[in-house]
Amino acid sequence: MLVRKILLLASMLGAALLGGCLHPAKNSGVAVVGGKVWVYDPTFAVNLQLVKDDVTRTPQGFLHVQTTLQNTNHEDWNCQYRFVWFDANGMEQTHAPAILRPCVLHGMQTTVLEGVSPLRGTASFRLELRPGKY
Repeated sequence: MLVRKILLLASMLGAALLGGCLHPAKNSGVAVVGGKVWVYDPTFAVNLQLVKDDVTRTPQGFLHVQTTLQNTNHEDWNCQYRFVWFDANGMEQTHAPAILRPCVLHGMQTTVLEGVSPLRGTASFRLELRPGKY
């Protein structure tokens, strides 16, 4: 009887742990929102600095973003980034999934990450950057 209780408890604990592993990690790394940097992974973000964030409109009305980041460390960082686009109500424009793109932030150098919104009604954006291997 005691063995059954221990096995039941162990299987419940194992299922709970396995269920937690199935969910993807929340945003990791850094997010730049309207010129502000949100840090999700402090060990990665401590080495990055936002130099400038330029937002313009193309002649066709699409949002065009150029974000310049500086790696303040001497090491190169393999990263992944994506732009997430929002309408005027703050709703994410989900018709086209934002894919993660590889990039390398070279030590002590600046890198420009650029994106153009997929829709004309885009009002704002979020740039997510995370350490990654590809």
